[in-house]
Amino acid sequence: MVQLIKLEIEGFGKFAKETPIDFDEGINFITGLNEAGKSTVLEAISASIFKYTKSQIQPFFCWKNNEFCRTALTYRTDKDEIFKIISDYKSGKRRLEKMENGKMKEIATTDKNINPFLKEHFGFDDKKVFENTAFIRQSQIAILDDKSVKNKIKDMIEEVFAGRAESSATKALAKINKTAKESSKEIDSLEEEKNKLKEKLKSVEETSGSLVLDSGELKDVDTKLIENVPKLKTLEKNKALFDEKERLLSEDKHLNEQINTVNELIKTLSQEIEVSTKPTSSKTIGIILIVIGGLISLTGIGAVIGIPLIIWGIIKLRQKEEKPKPVHKDNETLQKYDEVKNKLLTDIAVTRKRLDEYKLVNFNINDFNDLETLKEKVISLESKKVELNTKIKTTTTLVESPEEVKEKLDSIEENQRELNRKVEEYKLAAHFLELAESEVHHKFTPAIENNSKEILKEITNGRYSDLKIAEDTLDIKIKEPEVNEYIDVSYLSQGTKDQLYFTLRTVMSDLLSGDTNIPLILDDPFHNFDNVRLAKTMNTINEIAKNKQIILISHRPYHKEFKNFAGKIIEL
Repeated sequence: MVQLIKLEIEGFGKFAKETPIDFDEGINFITGLNEAGKSTVLEAISASIFKYTKSQIQPFFCWKNNEFCRTALTYRTDKDEIFKIISDYKSGKRRLEKMENGKMKEIATTDKNINPFLKEHFGFDDKKVFENTAFIRQSQIAILDDKSVKNKIKDMIEEVFAGRAESSATKALAKINKTAKESSKEIDSLEEEKNKLKEKLKSVEETSGSLVLDSGELKDVDTKLIENVPKLKTLEKNKALFDEKERLLSEDKHLNEQINTVNELIKTLSQEIEVSTKPTSSKTIGIILIVIGGLISLTGIGAVIGIPLIIWGIIKLRQKEEKPKPVHKDNETLQKYDEVKNKLLTDIAVTRKRLDEYKLVNFNINDFNDLETLKEKVISLESKKVELNTKIKTTTTLVESPEEVKEKLDSIEENQRELNRKVEEYKLAAHFLELAESEVHHKFTPAIENNSKEILKEITNGRYSDLKIAEDTLDIKIKEPEVNEYIDVSYLSQGTKDQLYFTLRTVMSDLLSGDTNIPLILDDPFHNFDNVRLAKTMNTINEIAKNKQIILISHRPYHKEFKNFAGKIIEL
């Protein structure tokens, strides 16, 4: 009996950190909530025994641990030898170790040398054949209810199971393999497209994150503009008032200067008018000239000058008095100056009245500095706002949203699931066809029928115990006790179909594995079992576990429903 001892996984699926899982003989029950990684454990077991291709391992790379993707499976063979197979999917290296004298010793490091050991130990060198033998999954359990699958298998292998020539079998197998290969290529092509979309999703998510940051920054800019624009407008208004005050002060000063100029002109003109209206008398001038001439004549040489002055004075005494010159033209000019002055006084009064309205207006050097600083700040913020709006608009217009990319990813994954389902159908058909080519089915069909009766009777609570499998069509019929006739399985309830399939797969696992007696791995196959038949099935599993290691996975707490049914409980 082959027994799994320990599984170690790191960077595989949901297991970012190194996680050891120990197994015992008998029933090992792995339980946990959905998405806890239960099915990932099964994949890790398979990925340890068989080297996964790039497309097969890609979905199990852990995003939380980009450094490692490693599995290690320690197991005991039917010869009681202990081996450990280690697979590092990041480096692409594998190695096989063997326990010797209490220590693990490396015995093979290439697939060419490792695979013969694994085939000897587990009985198969093909992953799908091994899984079809050792694994019973919930996704497979309803195969008997899927008429499209059944018909597809039947159509492809019908001529071989009808006993036709070897060439017909080869032709049918080639057809199946070709179709499966084409579907696999399409799956790989979709995987490449999916990986590109995943990279694109990361990019658009980063862009979306950048868009969120830009939107946040735009909001901050708007907030700052709302805060600073009113301040700037207030300062600009105060500056305008201050400029108007300065203009009025300058105007007042200019008007004062004009008034002073007009006053000077009026004063000068008034003096000239006064002089012109009061001329000097001729007699007075004559007397003055006679006196000055007489005094000068007393000197030695003064007679030369003095006598003429005396004569000029006598002439002035004899002259008649002149009449004053007319001044009416100067008075007109003076009147015009007065009018100008009055106009200026009126203007300065108006200016000073307006200045009274601005007497509280003040704008100091700090205000000027604040105004210039705020202007620069607001201009910078408005420029940044235009830049961010343009960037956001361009991004939202030209770049796909994460939701759009996710929709495309979902569509590709749905196509992949559909293609994978078809590939599984083709491979299952090919598997049965290969059995047909070697005529294994002629030996297995009676054995399956005989070995199934006891198990089927137990898990159906004694209702069904006899079945027939047609060698030519693989159609399965079960004996209905109420009418004592064999009926097609399509008439059974889905729960009974599941129990029948479980029975067949369990029996086939024993027959196909032969003396190797590999573990039986059950991935929650009892979904549709009622409580009575579930209890009977658990009893059957306990019987099987006496000679075979069983690994059962389910989110349902069977260890609480059925006391002591499992020797090892592993909670994830």
